[in-house]
Amino acid sequence: MALKLSLFVQSYQRFLFILFFILIAACFPQNHTDTPNLHSATSECRVIKHWMGEACVPANPQRIIVLDTNPLDAVLALGVKPIGSPGFEYLSLPESQIKGIENIGGDLHPNLEKIALLKPDLILGNRWDEKIYDKLSQIAPTVIAPSEDPAWKEDLRLYAQALNKTQQAEQLIKAYQQRVQEFQRRMGNRLTQTEVSITTSYNYNAGQPAAIYLKNSFMGAVIAETGLQRPAAQRHNGFSQMISLEMLNLLDADVMFVVNPDPESSTLSQLQQHPLWSKLDVVQRGEVYIVSYDIWVAQRNIGGANRILDDLFKYLVKENIQ
Repeated sequence: MALKLSLFVQSYQRFLFILFFILIAACFPQNHTDTPNLHSATSECRVIKHWMGEACVPANPQRIIVLDTNPLDAVLALGVKPIGSPGFEYLSLPESQIKGIENIGGDLHPNLEKIALLKPDLILGNRWDEKIYDKLSQIAPTVIAPSEDPAWKEDLRLYAQALNKTQQAEQLIKAYQQRVQEFQRRMGNRLTQTEVSITTSYNYNAGQPAAIYLKNSFMGAVIAETGLQRPAAQRHNGFSQMISLEMLNLLDADVMFVVNPDPESSTLSQLQQHPLWSKLDVVQRGEVYIVSYDIWVAQRNIGGANRILDDLFKYLVKENIQ
């Protein structure tokens, strides 16, 4: 009798074990469409098409996590403070904007456990997160933007659609385009006659002291939209190109913006002390301006674009020249 009872108990335990895993598998299907049954934030949702497929997003999400500086900049501009974001080491944002936002780790390796504990009802990322998309979408509806830097406005529109703030996004874009037109008006004939070089100090000791930013970079796209010209060597497709000391002539232009990734580093000062640097025409004319890496490289959406425009107004607009 005891043996029969023991076998019955073992069989019943095995049945419960198998049932448990069947239920878990049913709750987390492996596909690229988030369904409303997966997430209990709301009984209503909107289907948002994105880079990885479709996501069923709450009508008005309240607990948003962003996985990169691009969506972070976008949602802040839209008046939304996320509950979680990667660290802010590359963003010079006001403390009032980032206070209270939980650090979820690096943008390349976010902490999935921490994200889950924050209980988001929407996650916004970019195509760099595609390898962890399935895991993210099990935590909350996840919208992935293509994040092609020259097409940053389309990223903004997608994030705004997910947040149900499409109208606000269009207003931001319209205001930005009006600023571009105002810059063009105030530059006058100088606009198409001014070549702008964009460079950064890189690794002086490794023989690659600088890099030039090309047309597919975020700042390259902003510069192109204003109508300013670029030196021939910087008009190519691509994000950036590292250069040696012997190639420093590729930096020359009417104006040079040097994006400084680390104000405390000696790399830029070493570059500036080299004889070939002082031979550049743009250096001799005093048209070299140091600008923030946080803005020109890292911010990568509407806020960063407007702050780049701030620098263009500051350094290039000369009221006494028509």
